Formats: sequence, structure tokens, C-alpha cells
Amino acid sequence: DTELGTNKITRTKLQDSVDGLTAKIDETDSSIIEMTQRIAELDKEVVELNTAMKEAGELRAAEKAKNEKTIEDAMQAQKAVEAATAILKDFYEKAGEATALLQKGPFDPTPGTEEVKMGSEEWKSLANPNADAVDRGHKAGMQTFGATYKGQQDEAGGVLAMLEVVHGDFSQLEAETSAAETAAADEYREFMATSNKSVAVKSKEVDMLTSDKTTAEAELSSAKSDLAGTQDQLLAADRYYEKLKPTDRK
Repeated sequence: DTELGTNKITRTKLQDSVDGLTAKIDETDSSIIEMTQRIAELDKEVVELNTAMKEAGELRAAEKAKNEKTIEDAMQAQKAVEAATAILKDFYEKAGEATALLQKGPFDPTPGTEEVKMGSEEWKSLANPNADAVDRGHKAGMQTFGATYKGQQDEAGGVLAMLEVVHGDFSQLEAETSAAETAAADEYREFMATSNKSVAVKSKEVDMLTSDKTTAEAELSSAKSDLAGTQDQLLAADRYYEKLKPTDRK
């Protein structure tokens, strides 16, 4: 009877230990599965972030090169328009003071028959027999061919106005592209900072989970070993009980 009582207590304790170890093994095994899945998810997210950052860097480099080329072309175009405007303004300013050739009738070679205008050098020489020979060549300010050609001054205003519009368009293109480049650069830096931070956080979590998983796996292995030993002890106690329990006698 004493042995039966002791055996019952032993079997009860061993069964409780088996139940506790079984529950711990199930819980640890489930925890390891969850950590494994979470580590896989984090690894995938880190890979995706690194890929996104690489692609963003390539796109940013291409966009920056395109914007810089556009800005450079716009600046060169502005210089070209400014140069053209300066040339045209200079031309029309000088054209306003220009002279032209005087259109005369058919030339008569007979001396004394040439036309003499009142107030001209020829006119003045007639009153002074001792005057030097008159230079009939063209002189500055002398009209020598019909009306003075001063260029198409009315049309010039339209051309210059058009050049001002073109210059303004290139200037606006430069300003807008510069602003877009600045905004894109700021957005890229913000994206990279956020992504790098996210990668660092996820990588740290992976390290912690990996460490916890390693510990859990060690505990699982130990629990399984303890369970096997306890089950052996319980089996032995059960066999001993079979020997101790009373048998029916006739």
C-alpha cells in the first residue's frame, strides 16, 4: 500500500511534467514558426527597399543630367537671343541715320549741263571763280539715291518684341527646370533618408529575431530532451504500478 501511494504520487508528478513540457514545446515551436515567417518578411522588405533605392538613384541621376542639359541649353539660347537682339537694335538704330544713293535722270556729258542744286557745293563754287574743284563724291549725311533707306522700322518693333518673347520663354524654362530639379533632389534625399532608416530598423529587428529564434530553438531542443526523459520515467512508473496493483483472487 505504501509503495502504491508513493508510485501514484510519482506518476502524477511525472504526468504533470510531461503535460507542461508538451505545452512548452508546442508554444516554443509555434513561436519559432512565427519568428521564421517574420524574418522572411523583413528580409523581403529589406531587399525591396534596397532595390527601390537603387532604381531611384539611377532615375535621379538620369533626371539630373536631363535637367542640367535643359538648363544649359536654355541659358545658351538666352545668350543667342540677346546677341541677335543687340545686332538688330544696332542695325535699326544706324539705319535710322543712314543715307542712300540719289537717283538722277539720264547722264548728259555736255559740260555745263549737269544739274546744280541751290545751296550745294557746286552752287557755292559758281559765285567764287577761285574756289577749288568741287568734290562730287558722296559725303556723310548726303542723300544720293532717292529717299533715305532707314530699314523697315515699323516691322522692326515686331521682330524685337518676338525676340523678347522668345527670350522670356527660355528664361522661364530655365527657372522652371531649376525649380523642378531642386524639388526632385529634395524629394530624393528625403526618400533615401526614410528608406535607409527603414532598412536599418528592419535589419535590427531581423538580428533580434534571429537571436531570439536561436535561443528558442535551443530551449525547444532541451524541452524535447527533457520530455523524452520524463516520458521514460513515467513509463517506468506505470510498469511498476502494474506490478504493485492488487490482482483479483478467487
